[in-house]
Amino acid sequence: MELQDHFLIAMPQLEDSYFQRTVIYICEHNDQGSMGLVLNQPTDLSIAELMAKMNFMMAGGREYPTQLVLAGGPVNVERGFILHTETENTFQHSYKITDNLRLTTSSDIVETFGTPLAPEKYLVALGCASWSPNQLANEIAENSWLLVPANEHILFDVPYSERWLAANQLLGIQHHNFAYQAGHS
Repeated sequence: MELQDHFLIAMPQLEDSYFQRTVIYICEHNDQGSMGLVLNQPTDLSIAELMAKMNFMMAGGREYPTQLVLAGGPVNVERGFILHTETENTFQHSYKITDNLRLTTSSDIVETFGTPLAPEKYLVALGCASWSPNQLANEIAENSWLLVPANEHILFDVPYSERWLAANQLLGIQHHNFAYQAGHS
């Protein structure tokens, strides 16, 4: 099952307090396991404030992003993960997800924010979600998650609070149509 570049949508009955009603973008899926970013849990910290804390506010005249940093998951919460569209620049620690999407974990990308060298679209998350080998496939088989191919509109343009519903709508599902239990005959 190919999961990379897909949205993982929490089923309404998923009771895990961290993952309830989340949408996760799967950045990596291989023999070692899976890794993704929660897309609809903003922190109260803006990217501009994060940059100030990281001392990147030195250069004047830049237009700094006002969008919020996401709580990307309960693992490596002190680490930043930047999901972004392809740029001409190469960054120190960057991983190709698709032809147009990269995941960068090195701070050299942050230095481009507010300049013409910045990616056209990006999001910043602190922490990630991760699964051991076969764990995610088992959770999907247990009806904890729905899977749908990702799209950049939901990744970058849809407001955080609307991403869970927007991802469900990719499957043609309205939230009021959910059956809360799987049928057994």
